[in-house]
Amino acid sequence: MLNFFAIFMSTAVAEETTTESNWLIKGFETQEIRILVGAANESLSDSSIVQTYDSSNFFPTISLQYRFHANFAAAAELGFADMTGNFGKSSFQTIPSSFSIQTLWGNDRVEPFAGLGLSIVHFLESYPEGTISGTKLGIDYRAGCRIKTNLIKPSQHPGLQQGPKQMDFELHFGQRIHQITGGDGFNMSTLRIGIGLNTRF
Repeated sequence: MLNFFAIFMSTAVAEETTTESNWLIKGFETQEIRILVGAANESLSDSSIVQTYDSSNFFPTISLQYRFHANFAAAAELGFADMTGNFGKSSFQTIPSSFSIQTLWGNDRVEPFAGLGLSIVHFLESYPEGTISGTKLGIDYRAGCRIKTNLIKPSQHPGLQQGPKQMDFELHFGQRIHQITGGDGFNMSTLRIGIGLNTRF
């Protein structure tokens, strides 16, 4: 009886391990390039920036994503924001970028996702007395959802599909963290909401 139970348990464990292994390996069959064109609105944390310019900024973004597994993708995003203050006498420009790994769920119609990675923000402030520039490193994390649109019709012959194959509407919420325990210079930490059209190739 004990031998039968031991054989049964070992067989069950072996089948479960095989299933997990097959899921992992089969996931790599999914390979996609994605390009997201969108915009983000960020709520700023630094009080000096808020007082001189604004409490938030709205700017365009572009993102390149490589889906190397059914449930994982690597993403790189770049944006550009420009604000003016002091009655037009000064300006504050930022180039936020991020490099992250995203986890994906759902299906071709609805795809929830979450990402975590590195945030790099280059800033330049210009005013009558001179300029200040610098770069801040931090953490970027976000979560959201992509919903399939009908803007691109799939080919009737999938094997002959060329060019874009699907376009999704994306909505995400996130945060950049650059100064957890204080520090010198501008605090470039923000809360953000982003939207865009994500094209799959």
